[in-house]
Amino acid sequence: MITDNEDVLTEILLWLPAKSLIKFKLVCKKWRSIISGFHFSHLHTLRQDNHCRFKPEPSLLVRLAETSDYFYLQGEKLVPYHFSPTLIEPTICSFSNGLFLLRCHNVENTPENCYIHNPTTKQSRNILLNVNDRYKSVMGLNLAFDPLKSPYYKIICIKATRRRSGGFLPGWWQCCQIEVYESETSTWKLCGEPFFAPRDMRFDHGIYWNDAIHWSGIFFDFHNNFVGKHPEIVLPGCNLAYYFDGEYIESNGYLHCVSHSPEEKSITVCELQRDYSEWSLKYHINLDDASMPLSVLSIFRREDSEEDSTLVAHQPGKIMVYKFKEKSFEELIDFNEEAFYQEGCIQFGSRCTIQFTETLAPA
Repeated sequence: MITDNEDVLTEILLWLPAKSLIKFKLVCKKWRSIISGFHFSHLHTLRQDNHCRFKPEPSLLVRLAETSDYFYLQGEKLVPYHFSPTLIEPTICSFSNGLFLLRCHNVENTPENCYIHNPTTKQSRNILLNVNDRYKSVMGLNLAFDPLKSPYYKIICIKATRRRSGGFLPGWWQCCQIEVYESETSTWKLCGEPFFAPRDMRFDHGIYWNDAIHWSGIFFDFHNNFVGKHPEIVLPGCNLAYYFDGEYIESNGYLHCVSHSPEEKSITVCELQRDYSEWSLKYHINLDDASMPLSVLSIFRREDSEEDSTLVAHQPGKIMVYKFKEKSFEELIDFNEEAFYQEGCIQFGSRCTIQFTETLAPA
């Protein structure tokens, strides 16, 4: 029997999608033992990313503004997503290649705790933050996970002193320090030198790309342990840098800065070069025929056929998809009849949108 040969059985199971394997864990103890193994989960991730001809499209999870309610974009519906009841009011503050980094209001834990959560396996792991007597204010938590390079993940915690910085520094600034947690050793360590950042700098929802975490205008490089600045964005035909009130979105190995300009009725998408030398204009969408208001939720870049790349946007009561090849919007979901619908309001934003793929990676 094939199932009696563990090597053959493992080889067969490695080709199956993650959701199917979750169900197959119930077949018998042997199957559960194989599928639950750390080595198997890593091999499965490598197999799916490198050799699977029909990779599943990344899923989108969106959160209602000012609430803790999350929804899957599934077909023509928004399907509620439920976390484990042991996680009280979870908020996704970062995500990376199938894993979520959560902050929870849990009466049994201090506010300084966070959780690594796998939405595919429903597994969660509590991570205690490091205690630093000088840098006590947690400004942001970010997750870095690349299963093609390592089966382990890192958590980047940005802390600041609670004292205002004065003297020669103009405006309101804060002295920050970066600490990194490595799941391989379950330890925290200080990384890089302290640096100054504006007090209104948003350090949650950083984007992991090119071995660095990227926030608005700056990035933290893992290899060299330093904080650097992104180049200014200069559009063709402009002599001055153009200020993007936009968001960073990563897709298929590319980092984008997306700016929606209601005044100019357009969406501009720039792409950062891998050597950080410049931002280049990638897409420009004319919105003359689109009603306002509007928010950009995500971008799906296609490596094999870039013409089939798409942009997902939100108008009141609708989720739209823009196809770059056809240069037109198409309605994806109409939720005007849903109980949470608010007339004329933008209820989902890019910072509340999570793009992820299924993975068996342990939390």
